[in-house]
Amino acid sequence: MQLTDGEKQSGIKRINLDVKFLRGEREAKSLLSGKFVTANTLLILVDGENSGEVFRSSIDGYQGSTFKQLRINENMNEEYVLQVINLHRKILRESKVGSAIPHLNKKIFKAIEVPIPPYKEQQKIIKAITKAFMSLDLIMESL
Repeated sequence: MQLTDGEKQSGIKRINLDVKFLRGEREAKSLLSGKFVTANTLLILVDGENSGEVFRSSIDGYQGSTFKQLRINENMNEEYVLQVINLHRKILRESKVGSAIPHLNKKIFKAIEVPIPPYKEQQKIIKAITKAFMSLDLIMESL
């Protein structure tokens, strides 16, 4: 896993991919410059209360200032890696650094150990997790 920024661009009007837009809480705002992100890029929130939360950009745009791009090795099942990160979200949220605006503790993020079973095993794990979540959803609906 790697945290990166998009390529800086200017003079091209693009959507600002900030948290509120990605959550669907606000209409799109356009910028004339920024760090370019293509559609389907994974973005991880590195500033603020919800540091460690991962989003997928739905469109091309400029990454919000509170994000880094999350790059996952192409030999890894993306869903599998996201589930491993999600297991550590509480630690990431509670271990922020900075006083005025808390930031993702990149040292802890980089220390997350991602067990790397064979790709087919990763797929089986994702299927099992999906099945478990479906069962939990059914239980929640019946309450």
